[in-house]
Amino acid sequence: MFYNLYWKNRLLVFTWHIKKELEKLGKYEEFVVYILENGEHIPVSKKQQKYNAFFKYRKKRICLSYVIHENKIILIHIKPIK
Repeated sequence: MFYNLYWKNRLLVFTWHIKKELEKLGKYEEFVVYILENGEHIPVSKKQQKYNAFFKYRKKRICLSYVIHENKIILIHIKPIK
């Protein structure tokens, strides 16, 4: 069963990069919403509306990179950082 996920009334668009990275972490798509809700958002480029959301996970931090485009949030990468 497939369904759409939203955050702040914007549709989350999962790229194939992020789907593979979530598989490596052993996490589901809902984990991304949890990071967006609870993470620290740092602007990378305000003009292009690119952001990184950092979230403490176990003994590491996870960096979720995304872009806001119209009424969508395009998820680019999710990677653990030491």
